[in-house]
Amino acid sequence: MSHKKVFLAALTLLAAHLTVCAQRPQRRPAAPRTKPGAAATPPARTAAPVNLTAQDMTLLVDALDIPPQPMSRLASSAEERKKFAHDIARMLAAAEEAKATGYLARPELKLQTELSRHFAIAQTYFKRQQQTAGATTPEQIVTPAEIDAFLKEPATAAPLAAFLEDYRKNGPGRGAAITAARREDLTKHYARVMVAMRKGVAAGLARERKTQLLIMLQQAQLLAGAYSKDHNARVEVTDAEIDAYIAQHPELSTKAERTKIEEILKRAQAGEDFAALANQFTEDPSGKGNGGDLGWFARGTMVKPFEEAAFALKPGEVSGVVETVFGLHVIKLEGRRPATPGVAEQVRARHILIRYNAAPRSPNSPPMAPRDKARQEVEDEKRNRALDEIVARRRVRVAEDYPVGPEAAAAAQASAQTQTGAGATKKPTPKAPGTKPGAARKRKG
Repeated sequence: MSHKKVFLAALTLLAAHLTVCAQRPQRRPAAPRTKPGAAATPPARTAAPVNLTAQDMTLLVDALDIPPQPMSRLASSAEERKKFAHDIARMLAAAEEAKATGYLARPELKLQTELSRHFAIAQTYFKRQQQTAGATTPEQIVTPAEIDAFLKEPATAAPLAAFLEDYRKNGPGRGAAITAARREDLTKHYARVMVAMRKGVAAGLARERKTQLLIMLQQAQLLAGAYSKDHNARVEVTDAEIDAYIAQHPELSTKAERTKIEEILKRAQAGEDFAALANQFTEDPSGKGNGGDLGWFARGTMVKPFEEAAFALKPGEVSGVVETVFGLHVIKLEGRRPATPGVAEQVRARHILIRYNAAPRSPNSPPMAPRDKARQEVEDEKRNRALDEIVARRRVRVAEDYPVGPEAAAAAQASAQTQTGAGATKKPTPKAPGTKPGAARKRKG
């Protein structure tokens, strides 16, 4: 494991239950139209509550520790960067909507947004120490003695208890009691993060634009996730909507495949040799030439719909049409072995597979049945339309054209530091009108 992964592993335990997945972008929101003759809206009233510049986006991408492959796509594709910007805009807009409707008044969200701020600063500090101080272990950044001292502070008990209770309710266990060993680990990780956060604040990291952007994004993930969960009903999809979508996207239709498999099923049910039919028709390469024989298998071996259908059959019985992510199947059960001590129940089956004639799936996406894919795409369209309306209403602006990569990030960081420094510099007192440079003002009298 790399040093970076070692450092961030402790932090991830604290942040794991605070993050949600952003929605995949589909299309850009339309700009609001102005009626002919209408007066222009005053600039002060149209200022966006969130406005991320190209420099901000460069810093944000650098702060996110995006894995190499998607990072490479971002760096090489303007379209990918544009989609990423839309994704960020939608998430920030949903967060703004959540704020406007009182989500931060919820005790759990108030706690989690504050924890996410601590996490972002600590994460930045850990990375900075690795990059600039040559630290090779977490203990060089936050020592055991510092952790012990933090835990002995009187003010630590209440926020630590609140964190542990939030983790119990919203963490992986979803309400299950935390074991003593787990509680001890979480306590140390919490202390490590809080000490690192303090050090980061003392080092000025909380004032850096990159850290502020990371805090903004992590808090937006929390708020947008809560808002989306509460409004899932808006994107529920009907069968009629799925049918209409498939009609517009013929590559997702399975009508021809279903007709073919149903004809094969009729022949199998009429008594034709199943193995011969499998050799003739199956599109499973491993089943060609052996009659579609899958051998003996226990539960947990096959995808769930196939497994449920196979285990529901009696020896010699043929199933109906079974739909999985791989295609349409007809299954014949050849035998069954009951469970014995130490050995689970097993069945032996043959099958005939007709694959879907669908467009190739993305290598980054799990396989899906065409109808499930259509459902997801309709849901995405409805969700993104709703989010785009919020983007326009909340006037969130995110730059779509921005450079990505180490050199661009270094330049953006230097520029941000210069701007911060310039903003903090005391402005010179204005000179009196007509006074020449360097000339002393004359006294009256």
